[in-house]
Amino acid sequence: MFTLNPNAQSTAITAEDIQGMITHWLATPVNGYLGSEYGCDVKSLLQKALHSGIADAFIAKMKKDIPILSVIPQENISLYSIPEPPDKLRLFIAIAGITTVEINP
Repeated sequence: MFTLNPNAQSTAITAEDIQGMITHWLATPVNGYLGSEYGCDVKSLLQKALHSGIADAFIAKMKKDIPILSVIPQENISLYSIPEPPDKLRLFIAIAGITTVEINP
């Protein structure tokens, strides 16, 4: 007979888990781990138009480094910006409407 253990921990990945993974990835420089290309060059987004293809490359690298994101369809992952006066631009990553992470270069 099968019984459930009420003390067992859930193995479901939550929005907070995904947000933590992305936050860690954003804070880790490329090649931050020996022998691995894992990491992000956030400053590469500065002074470039997001529609120039840089946003797609950024998201592709993120999906490569965080494999769980590969199950989320491409149209549900977005990188967007909000202008903030006088001359600041705030960047965000939104994942399927469940979590949003601010990018701080």
